[in-house]
Amino acid sequence: MAADAKGRDTPKRRRKTFRCHCCGQEKPFCWNCVCGFQICPECFEENRWGMSNGPTWICPDCERIHMME
Repeated sequence: MAADAKGRDTPKRRRKTFRCHCCGQEKPFCWNCVCGFQICPECFEENRWGMSNGPTWICPDCERIHMME
């Protein structure tokens, strides 16, 4: 952990790269599953009808259920 100006320990976030499994492009953000599946917001909107029922989405690879946070 890194110490801030007041000497407190703060978690250091590492920069992560995302690559959408649908369009194959590198994006600043993707929805992720622990199995490794990643989908960008644009592709998610196109495929929402088959992946989401509103507050949750289902990974098409492993079928885990995730909350939309």
